[in-house]
Amino acid sequence: MIKKIFLLLIILSVTHCGFTSLYDDANKINYKINIIEISGDRVINNILKSEINRISNPKSEKIFNLKINTYYEKIILSKNSKGTASDYQLVAKTNFIIENLDKKQVLSFEEKQNIKNILDIFEQKNYENSIKEIFATSMVRKLNLELVNKK
Repeated sequence: MIKKIFLLLIILSVTHCGFTSLYDDANKINYKINIIEISGDRVINNILKSEINRISNPKSEKIFNLKINTYYEKIILSKNSKGTASDYQLVAKTNFIIENLDKKQVLSFEEKQNIKNILDIFEQKNYENSIKEIFATSMVRKLNLELVNKK
């Protein structure tokens, strides 16, 4: 029995899945992002700022200046028999204007999510804010992929 447990521990300690985090790889993130201007939805902008600061390498010499413009909209998809909204579509659009020396590039990302109306207003607002957080995180990941491939 002890030999089987010992063999199992050796197998588990020797084998690895090869997982490496995208943000922990110092070789890939070799740029610093300066946010020059930011406008639009306050909740999404705050999350964008914190995520960008998290992935930015302050010691890097390669610097990207960034202007961010966000747009958030809540569209009514359907109403019930009383006329109150029952289904919504949440749409977030973000334009990243990247200025690097003499070059200027615009990246646009859009995220959409359909949701049902929740009767509790507080719970509805919290749910919308969590979706905004997911939208912003997704947009920063897309931005990061673009910048990493820009080398």
